[in-house]
Amino acid sequence: MKGIAHILIISSALLAGACSTVNTVERAEPLYQKKMVNDKRIITDGGLNESAYVKSVNEARVGGLLKIQAQIENLTSSPKQINYKFSWIDKGGMEVPSATSNWNTLILEGKESKYISAVAPNENVCDFTLKLLENVRD
Repeated sequence: MKGIAHILIISSALLAGACSTVNTVERAEPLYQKKMVNDKRIITDGGLNESAYVKSVNEARVGGLLKIQAQIENLTSSPKQINYKFSWIDKGGMEVPSATSNWNTLILEGKESKYISAVAPNENVCDFTLKLLENVRD
């Protein structure tokens, strides 16, 4: 009986260790200044919204080009694979083709948060759209 209890304890410890979560440490009082973007969200996949959350969107101009950085957080304890793409909009409201307008894959461990970013293809770009899609390509 004692041997079975030990096996159960060891098995539980191994299973608990198999959960893939991330511990993070960062400066309590950041030195950087973010220019946060007020966003409008159109949620068509409630399940995805409950697992992959856009925590923040930050913008800057780099050499006259719009740069967008978004922080994506995995709200679950298990690894998630998320596809994302940026679309760029010019001053006339037209979409501007770009290499960053293709789908990219982001892998997030449980509870992990990562930044994704992209730079607009030209100086005429004044806006963007960020799309997230759960991995449906398997």
